[in-house]
Order: sequence, then C-alpha cells, then structure tokens
Amino acid sequence: MKIIRIIGIFVLAGVLTFAMAADFDVMADEILEEIWDFHPIAATHLGRHEHDARMPDYSAKALQARCERLEQWYDAWCTIDTIGMPPERRVDYILLKASLYDEIYDIREGRVYEKNPLVYVQACVYGVYTILTRHASDPDQKAAAVIARLNQLPYFLKCAMENLKRPAVILCEVGVDQLNEGERFIEDVFGHFSDSLSPERVLEFQRAKTIAVAAMMQFGYWLQKNGDPDAVYALGREGYDLKLHNVHLLDIDADSLLRVGEYYLRATGAMIDSLTALLKPPLRQMVVLPPDFGPAQVVEYREEELRDVRDFVAASGVLTIPAWVGDIKIVETPSFLVGLVPGVAIMPPGAFDKLRTSYFYTPRLPVVFDRNDAEYYYNYIHNRWFRESAVHEAYPGHHLQKSIANNHPSAVRKSFGDYFLVEGWALYCEELMVLIGYYEDTVAAMINALEGVRYRAARVVVDVKLQTRSFTYEDALRFMVDNFGGSEGYYSREVKRYISNPIQPSSYLIGKLQLQSLLEEYRSMKGSEFRLRDFHDELLSHGSIPIKLIRRLMIGG
Repeated sequence: MKIIRIIGIFVLAGVLTFAMAADFDVMADEILEEIWDFHPIAATHLGRHEHDARMPDYSAKALQARCERLEQWYDAWCTIDTIGMPPERRVDYILLKASLYDEIYDIREGRVYEKNPLVYVQACVYGVYTILTRHASDPDQKAAAVIARLNQLPYFLKCAMENLKRPAVILCEVGVDQLNEGERFIEDVFGHFSDSLSPERVLEFQRAKTIAVAAMMQFGYWLQKNGDPDAVYALGREGYDLKLHNVHLLDIDADSLLRVGEYYLRATGAMIDSLTALLKPPLRQMVVLPPDFGPAQVVEYREEELRDVRDFVAASGVLTIPAWVGDIKIVETPSFLVGLVPGVAIMPPGAFDKLRTSYFYTPRLPVVFDRNDAEYYYNYIHNRWFRESAVHEAYPGHHLQKSIANNHPSAVRKSFGDYFLVEGWALYCEELMVLIGYYEDTVAAMINALEGVRYRAARVVVDVKLQTRSFTYEDALRFMVDNFGGSEGYYSREVKRYISNPIQPSSYLIGKLQLQSLLEEYRSMKGSEFRLRDFHDELLSHGSIPIKLIRRLMIGG
C-alpha cells in the first residue's frame, strides 16, 4: 500500500509539474474542485450550485480515500518551484497549500470526524441553510435541492455514528441542543415553502422532512447515550499552534496570544473607567409617542441608517466604495433562521453568485407595539442604536469587505475566508468610524468601541485556555460572567460557540492588531505620499486572505 501511494505521488507530481508549466490556473481549479467535491455544503455557500443536491460523504472508506488523494495533491504541490513566481500567483499557491494542509490535518491528526459530532450536526442544518440563503435558484430549484439533501441525512448520520469514537460529552450536549433547533428549523423551512410549491412537490418535501427529522432524532438519542465525560475535545497546545502557523499563517503561538488577550482585557478596562467619568448619562426619554408609531418606523429608521453610513463613508475619503458594490436589503430574520441568527447578521452573496445583494438580518419586531415596546424602540431610533451594527455588518464592515473580495479575479481568493482578516477588519472599522467623526458624542462612541475590544480580548483568553485545556467549560463560563456580568444563559451559548469553533473567537482582536501594525508599516513606507484611502483600498483589493500575505503584497519581504 505504501509503495503504491509513493508511486501515485510521483505520477501525480509529474502530471502536476507538466500542468503547472502549461497552466497554473487550470491546476488550481482542479484542486478547488477536489475540495468542493469533498465539502458540497461549503461549495453551495460560495455559490457553486452544481453541488447543491449533495450531502458530504464522510463514511470511513470515503474519508480514507479522500485523505490519500489530498495527500497526493499536497506532496506534489510542495515540489513546485516557486522561485520567480509572480507575487499574486505565489499567494494563490500558498493559500491552496494551507487549505490542503488544513483538510489533511483534520482527518489525520485532529481526527475531527472521529471526535467532533458537531461536524455532522451542523451539516444537517447548514446543508439546508446554505441553499436558502443563496440567490441564484428559483423556489422550486431550491426546494428540490433541500429535498435531495434531506433524503441523504439517514445515511449521512449513520456514517457519523460509525465514525465517532468517544465524543466529548460537552460536544454531545451542544450537538443535541443544535439538533433540537435543527428539527424545528426544518419544520419551519417546510412551512416557508409549502404555499409556493406544487402539491406533488409538497408531498415529496413532506416525506423528505419526515425521514430527515427521524434520523436527527435518532442521532440526538445516540449522542445522549454515548457522550464521554473523560474525552478531550480541545485542539491542544500543539494543534492550536499548528493551525495558527500553517492555516492562518500567524507568527505567534498560543502562549503569546494569551498574553495579548490578557493585556488588552486589563488595558481597555482601565481606559473605559477613565473615559466613563467624562460621559454624560445616557439619554432615555419618556415621551408622548405619536399615535401611529410602530414597526414601520423602525424599519424606515434602519434603512435610513444604512444610507447614512454609506454616504458618510463615501464622503469621508477614507476608502472607495466601488459603483458595482451591491445593495443591502434589510429583512427581519425569517422564522426558520431565528435559532441560528439570534441577533443581527449580514448574509453576503456567494463569491461565485451573479447577484451582489446582501441580506441584513434583524430580529423580528412585534406585530403591534405595547407601551414597553414603543418606549424602547422610540429610544432605539432617537439615540440611533442601530449605527454600531450598521458599521460592523455593512459599511465599511463585512458587506463592503466581502463584496470587494468577491470581485477578485482569482477563484482561489474568492474561495478563501480567513477569520483574522474578515473579523479583524470589522472590529477595526468600529474604531475607525469613531476617529473620523461619525458619532456626535465622541466620548460615548469611543467607550463603545473600547467595550468591543475588551469583549474580544476576553474571547482570546477563553479561546486559548479552552483549546489548551487550561479552562473547563465551567471555568470559561465563570470567567465571562465575572468579567461582564449579565445572564449566565447568554454566556453559556457564547462559550459553547467558542468550544465548537476554535481560533475564530481570537480572530477579531488579533486581526485588528495585525491591521493596525500593517497600517503603521504602510504609513512609514509611503512617508509624505501616505493616504489613508490608498491603504484601505489596496488592503481590501486582495481578498479575505491571511494578513501576512496581504502585507507581502503591500510592503514586500
């Protein structure tokens, strides 16, 4: 078997070397297709709709075959001579290498398909969710794809139960909660579609829904019975560092990351205390409300706020909003998404979708306001409490950044979404908008921005300590409550999210700090020719890729 694999590597290496010489882009596309074929749900998210009707095949046999294939690609890819390769192409090369490494690590070393039930749980929900949030298909096409994926859930979850060995009880508990939400989600999806489909399609959907929900219930019961209280769910220090270095291309380890988080947690707390002494009491008015005040006024206000922030950014001169950037449609979070999106969120178009509109999900409003609702939402409008969300999610945050990234000509860049750039940019924008005068009360706005940094610093501490096994779930929960107060139930959901998505919680603050460091290097390099607009425009032009690679393109070295 080993000899066959070695021969296969040499054969593939020869093919790759020839193909690289002929057409690097064709070879890159073949690797992307390999990854999309492995993860059809991720492909749907990107707008590659040829994969919409498939669930992943994570059976043990398929995983073994896939891993061997990915290892062949990786070994051959590493033999490619990058000397003299143009910088833009070399970035694509590094990104594909990182992607292949990540996939192989998760199968071989991380053993996520054996240890983490959330891989399977989340696929049940996101397999449907990604189809509903893509814009290229009409309702009947979407329903057909949803039905196809629902029909595959029994086999998919059978493979999950065969693959999983001693799953950690905390992951099983999270999984059971998500499966319960997922069952309701699928019921709501059926209700959403049932009025717009033919009777034959409705019956087909009903059957698929019943099959899928039964399989999810069975898997939930299995998780309740098989959760292991002694099993380890964390990446571990070595795994955490390997992911930082080889996937996100960070020159920092877990210990250094922890020190950064702890420092900013203390420092921002001290700054907030100092500024709070200068802050006027918050304005909350008790007023005689207009008789027609209701949900329509809240919707109108949110739309005005989006126009205002876009206009302000465009007029400020701090960056360019290209004319082709799509619109944002504010919609109340559909009932079938409430369990997945409890607050506000932006859903940008897929990188390969033709439509450019983003959907801005906001919590559902009461149909009719009672006195408490009316008072809250009057102050919500009067004090412009939606502005911070508009900055982070829309302009100049996620919508603008993702829209520009989606326009990059490289399919590799379109396919990559590095946490540290994406979340770091949105957090960077929160402070940027304070500094360029977007808010009337600068002191209050700066306090809000610092509170955002402080909270993200706490996420770094919790993320690192959970994944290096310095914190248990209970330790992390107590840490968040002690530092921020409030509902233990809220932080319970937060900590479980950190457990299920390691490294992502650290990306906000660390990404922002990377961007600020890059800004200072760029400023020094440009000297008297420095323009903040030029920095932001060039930064965003390179896609959602690790900031280290953007630095190479902008600074060199």
